[in-house]
Amino acid sequence: MSADQADGNVRAPAKMIWQIPQPTSIPNDLQNFVGGHALIAERLAWCGITDVAAARAFLDPNAYAETSPFELPDMAKAVERLQRAIKLGESILIWGDFDVDGQTATTLLFTALRDLGANVQYHVPLRDGEGHGINLPKLREWLARDVKLIITCDTGITSHEAVNVASAAGTDVIITDHHLLGDTLPAALAVINPMRLPVEHKLRELPGVAVAYQLIAALSSKSCDELLDLVALGIVADVAEQVKETRYLLQRGLATMHASARPGLLALLQTAEVNQLAMDESDIGFKLAPRLNAQGRMGDAADSVELLSTLDTARAADLAYQLEQMNARRRLESQQIEDSAHNLIEREPSLLDYAAIVLSHPDWKGGVAGIVANRLADAYHKPVVLLCEQNDAAFGSARSVAGINITDALKACREKLTKFGGHAMAAGLSLRREDIFEFRRMLSRTVRAMVPAMEEPTLTVDGYVSLKEITREFEEDLRRLAPFGNGNPSLVLATNDLRLVRKKKLGRKGDHLELIVEDGEGIQQRVMWWNVGDAALPTGRFDLAYNLRLNRFKDEVDLVLEFVDLQARESEAIEVSGEVSIYEIEDCRSDDPQSKLAEALAKHPDAIVWREADLVSGCNRTELKQAETLIVWTSPPGPDEWNAAMETVKPRRIMFFGQLPAEPTLESFLQRLGGLLKFVMNSKGGETTIQELAAATAQRADAVRYGLNWFQQSSQLEVKISAKGRVSISRQNTTSDRPDQTPLEKLLNSVLAEAVAYRKNWKP
Repeated sequence: MSADQADGNVRAPAKMIWQIPQPTSIPNDLQNFVGGHALIAERLAWCGITDVAAARAFLDPNAYAETSPFELPDMAKAVERLQRAIKLGESILIWGDFDVDGQTATTLLFTALRDLGANVQYHVPLRDGEGHGINLPKLREWLARDVKLIITCDTGITSHEAVNVASAAGTDVIITDHHLLGDTLPAALAVINPMRLPVEHKLRELPGVAVAYQLIAALSSKSCDELLDLVALGIVADVAEQVKETRYLLQRGLATMHASARPGLLALLQTAEVNQLAMDESDIGFKLAPRLNAQGRMGDAADSVELLSTLDTARAADLAYQLEQMNARRRLESQQIEDSAHNLIEREPSLLDYAAIVLSHPDWKGGVAGIVANRLADAYHKPVVLLCEQNDAAFGSARSVAGINITDALKACREKLTKFGGHAMAAGLSLRREDIFEFRRMLSRTVRAMVPAMEEPTLTVDGYVSLKEITREFEEDLRRLAPFGNGNPSLVLATNDLRLVRKKKLGRKGDHLELIVEDGEGIQQRVMWWNVGDAALPTGRFDLAYNLRLNRFKDEVDLVLEFVDLQARESEAIEVSGEVSIYEIEDCRSDDPQSKLAEALAKHPDAIVWREADLVSGCNRTELKQAETLIVWTSPPGPDEWNAAMETVKPRRIMFFGQLPAEPTLESFLQRLGGLLKFVMNSKGGETTIQELAAATAQRADAVRYGLNWFQQSSQLEVKISAKGRVSISRQNTTSDRPDQTPLEKLLNSVLAEAVAYRKNWKP
């Protein structure tokens, strides 16, 4: 599952053709050196690493031969110009980009040059209004401030006009970028781009932040290891191909992150609830990068640069909380676009007949289009382009799948595009609205020519193991091949001849499944199937393909098999149980519920009464505790709340009354929530939790989050929400214009309606 999929509701993937790598001869000295499970040496051999020296360099960054940064074109010229600028105290401007690669590259150059005594500032473009690259009006503003040297990072390779404007004003430009080269290079003083190197060069796949790091490493006379935490963030967030120097820098960068004292990183780790000492590349991809990306997509990415560069711990904490708010907004908008995209496909299934999926809509926002495109590409195993229609134009994001360079594909369609750029897996583009249909056809033909058999997605299975082989020690052995990602994917393992014993739906909409599978020896394992949608479960025996993950939650660590695919076997159908009832259920619904409740309490005086909305007696969800009998007076608002109650109370007996609270309207819910927030500020010092507010309103936690966002955006309250659900509320002093909250109100209405529907149909 990709990072962008983590909080989405992507439909279940299409079935794939399993491919097993051909047996490879493993040299004895390689097997002896690697040791452990045979899969480790086999994976190395399949990747072309067949001698001990290469294996040592892959597994241990201390054995890797670091490449000189001066192998990058124009590096010497850039270093000489920077040295002169620092010596003369000239004004230097870092021109960055708003994605995480650009944010980290900007931070790296700014902090490193600041520490070297440079007179340095930075500018990060706004996604809305400026866009990628060097915006000419904004450039002229900076040139009027007597900037003498501009250094771009993660951008600039196609900014010919901007470079010419700067040169005419007497300002030199150093470009550091990693994106696809144009037909000609800009007339800059230096153009440092690894794409200018031969394809097999060790520096070829560096992302923008790693190119910036090479510049500082060439400039500085001392170690730059303290900057590698930023490099690791950018490599993973930009899905850079983790090979050669890029892998080496990521390995060292992760080690730096484990010991980093950077205030912004520590604040980000705290709000994302990531253990600094145990963090790995998946924590970056699933938890840190989405928060930083949200700032660039929804607000001003300069705030992320400030977060990562500030030395003030209090300021870092404030900025990290701000990212939490922005990430919540990003989730709302991406969910809306994703649902809309699926609706388009459901209404017009022929869109899936194309080799690339191209969708457009006038109500979509460009800031989150790339996130949804990535999820859809993972779900449908095809490149996906999502376009936002605006007047006569359309602009958006493209995401690809393995084996298809999406930027090359767009280049073949350039006659229909007004602008495009990116790399193998992701790109941005714009075109005339009237050309969308022809562009869809042209892109589909191009992609089909690139990979003729792409309509039959394949899955490479690295090896077959039995369930009894799956242990913590086995997972630790496989982790020697980490960090995993683009260029070094997680091993896909498979186990034959399993049966499904039990299933359990998880998530707000039941989008995820927890499966219990069992082999012929009676050994069972837990399998998580994320974003399963309405996919059919196997009724007989099957083979299962999965990734092995170490799941950390609070203080507990356990092994989880993450579903990748399954293949049914020829066998008889097997009865599968749902959530297994380990308690006695008594239906207490009646015409006189109060009398019935009195009878129940007389019979079971130690019972817990779960009662919300009309809490006269009993307790709400935050006050539940373990008890033998649970009396459910108020129907729960959703499956998450019900499952959490069961885990807390662990009852042997459930007596359910299923009383329904009054159906809320948007206005009544916001009025109730607003009253609670006023009480919290006046009587509790402005401190509460999401769950306390959810219980007091008898609604889902999501409804409360969206409601808090509504009050925040309406400039009525300043709301800070931590990753653990703690809420701090204060009055806003701003008089800024109130933004259009229609999309947020639609989503809030939807969540409230879902709770009403769930309650009406609920039964334990």
